[in-house]
Amino acid sequence: MSDFSGLIAILRKDILIEFRTRQALISMTLFALLTVLLLAFAFEPTREETALIGPGLLWVAFAFAGTIGLEHTLSTEREEGGLEALLLAPLDRSTIYFAKLIANVIFMTVAEFLTIPVFVVFYNMNLIPFLGPLLLLNLLGTIGFCAVGTLLSVITAQTKLRGVLLPIILFPMIVPILLAAVEGTGALFRGDSPVGAFRLLIVYDIVFVVGGFLTFGFVVEE
Repeated sequence: MSDFSGLIAILRKDILIEFRTRQALISMTLFALLTVLLLAFAFEPTREETALIGPGLLWVAFAFAGTIGLEHTLSTEREEGGLEALLLAPLDRSTIYFAKLIANVIFMTVAEFLTIPVFVVFYNMNLIPFLGPLLLLNLLGTIGFCAVGTLLSVITAQTKLRGVLLPIILFPMIVPILLAAVEGTGALFRGDSPVGAFRLLIVYDIVFVVGGFLTFGFVVEE
């Protein structure tokens, strides 16, 4: 089996399992929606206030929802012995990392797409004029988030406190990604250029994806 065929097989397995059970997707989406709704009722922001606080609120919802998805993906593999089976397969360790990374990006992106329309309604914000750049920025931020999270979820999946430990070690490491994503989203909301934020996110994505590629094999063997 080639590495590419193995990647497609692992990715297909993860997507089929998730769309049969919908455990991670439902949990992620409900958490993100509840966060957006609760903060909307708490602040009741005007359009001008949304331009200031909306980007931060939106990425808080995405980050916490994404953490739920990351914890679920690898813990399920560990509990059912799936990870051990993958390690016995004639595949490069980085292939497993990329398959898990892509799956996490897909699941988190779906949750974001379901959350954004609710944000539009309750925060009185018209995203149509810059929807394309916003979706691209969300994708870049999601890739960076999942690149770090996929690697760390392998570490925490082997501990009894994985549900508590993952956010503790994840959030300090993704601060640069969240800051760039919030700044870029805020620039779009204000009508400014988000070019600087895009450049930062691209750099962070490259660094974190390459770092995960190089270290996943050592981490997963421990």
